[in-house]
Amino acid sequence: MFAYVQIFKGKNNVSYGYVDLSFTKDALVISTLKGDLHHSIRVPIKEMTDIVTGKYEGWNQVKFTCNDLKYSITYSGYGGYDYVKNHLMADLLAES
Repeated sequence: MFAYVQIFKGKNNVSYGYVDLSFTKDALVISTLKGDLHHSIRVPIKEMTDIVTGKYEGWNQVKFTCNDLKYSITYSGYGGYDYVKNHLMADLLAES
C-alpha cells in the first residue's frame, strides 16, 4: 500500500518519504519509493507501542513507537481503506 511516512528520532531528527507498506507474518515492512529514506525498514509488530489511529486533514493516520523511534504513517485508504489499521489489529490480536 502506498503511504507517506515520517520517522522521528528525537525532536530535530526526522526522516520522511513515500513508501510501500506490506506485512509479513510478524512485521510491517516499509519500502522506500521517494524521499530521504534510503533502505527498507522492518518493524516487528510485537515491539510496537503507543499505537494511535486517527485522521490528519481527512487522511488516515497511524502513529506508533518502536525502539525509541516514533513513526507516523499517513495514507488515503484508496483501494484499501484502513489497510494498515486492520492488519495491525489482526496481527496484534493474533499475538495475544
